[in-house]
Amino acid sequence: MNQAKPSGLNRSFPCLKTLKRDEALFLQNEEFKGYYLVKSGLIKTIRTHESGAKAILSFKIQGELMGELIETELGKKHSYSAIALEDNTVVELIPFEDPSQLKLMRILENLQLEILQVRTRLERILFQDAEQRIKLTLKDLALRMGRNFGKETLLKLPMTQEDLAILTDTSRQTVSMVLAGLKSQNKITYSRGRILFRNLETL
Repeated sequence: MNQAKPSGLNRSFPCLKTLKRDEALFLQNEEFKGYYLVKSGLIKTIRTHESGAKAILSFKIQGELMGELIETELGKKHSYSAIALEDNTVVELIPFEDPSQLKLMRILENLQLEILQVRTRLERILFQDAEQRIKLTLKDLALRMGRNFGKETLLKLPMTQEDLAILTDTSRQTVSMVLAGLKSQNKITYSRGRILFRNLETL
């Protein structure tokens, strides 16, 4: 004889999803079901503009949230896409309808962080040249996501020079020139998906 399950039982268990590399967690303009917390792995968020141009918004690591809704005539939609950059990336869905108080606070903290990142990016475009933007963006990524080995910092990130150009609002040629200059000064070494910073303080 089947017994009725207690109401709300499903809410006792997190809704987890495992992604493969290059798999979309959600796409821009898809139905907005809630926010997502990165449990492990790495996510890249991208927005496609009306012109067709794509802008990399951020890289999300373990413990960070993502999700931004827009209201349309067809309901709530995602304002950008989220793509896994590593195999076995695990995320937890936080349903939009009933987030707990603790998770609501994390969502608010995430929104504040994203506002700060957007403001910083705009100020860099207005007040810094391309080389400064590239160096500071690399330093920001290394501080957030890198591993320290004495004075050296290793950043492992599947990011192309084109990705870095989009993220810094410059060109791939400029990124290539700046990276080559830093390498010739022995401030970095780099290969596909890896950058080793000799000393972030002197970058």
